[in-house]
Amino acid sequence: MAAKVEEPLKTQVESLINSKDFLLACELLQSNLADDWEQLVSEEFGQVAEPSSLHRALLQLRQRIILTTNFDKLLEMAWGASGQGGTHYAKVISKIDADIFKVLKSHDSSYLLKIHGSVDDAQTLIFSRSEYIRMAFVNESYAGFLENLLLNYTFLFVGFSMDDPAITSLMEMYALRYPSARPHYIISPSGIPDNIIQIHKRLRKLAVIQYDPKDDHSELAPLIMELGRQARERQRQIISITVSEIEPIAPEAIAEENGAGQQN
Repeated sequence: MAAKVEEPLKTQVESLINSKDFLLACELLQSNLADDWEQLVSEEFGQVAEPSSLHRALLQLRQRIILTTNFDKLLEMAWGASGQGGTHYAKVISKIDADIFKVLKSHDSSYLLKIHGSVDDAQTLIFSRSEYIRMAFVNESYAGFLENLLLNYTFLFVGFSMDDPAITSLMEMYALRYPSARPHYIISPSGIPDNIIQIHKRLRKLAVIQYDPKDDHSELAPLIMELGRQARERQRQIISITVSEIEPIAPEAIAEENGAGQQN
């Protein structure tokens, strides 16, 4: 988009991009491009593409709730092709408001929560600085819902750099308010300095799972597939233990109960 604006804005935006101030760069572009902005976003993120092995691996974790900050449709496509939703597609929610809390108790469906919006509804996108302020920072439902998830579920962050200001600040507030809560996890390329790992642990209650990023991150999808296999194995163990602890009813007790029922 920077190539579509004139100087001196073009140089200003490129400088912001180089310094990784993407939110302010988006703010300037969005303001300058006006009505063309939504069309350009749709053209870029609405392109048809094949879900990657990583998209498919994530669905093998078989989670009831998946959150993404991505705008594209790739997870929906992967979910539909994988059959992970059982007899129904996952319910897709791309707007965080008071209705979002029903997800916490609704166990009749899987959910894909596009917490920063979806390309097919440009009004839901959280892309620029003003949109972050309006739809994330001052949105009580956004903060309250994510805090509820952090308290009641275990997060596994994949492909997430912790540079997102809204989510990172929520993680840090969570760690401050609930110092004894269980940790969450983030999968990250190896080579993270030990002091950064300790910051993740201390400030955000995040345990780091590292992998070798060689060959275009080829190890990542198999790593997640293995996590899914281990999770299912552990679930089977828990079910087996639970079933074995249920005290069987003696045949004579069943006979006596049946006899009492017939007499009644």
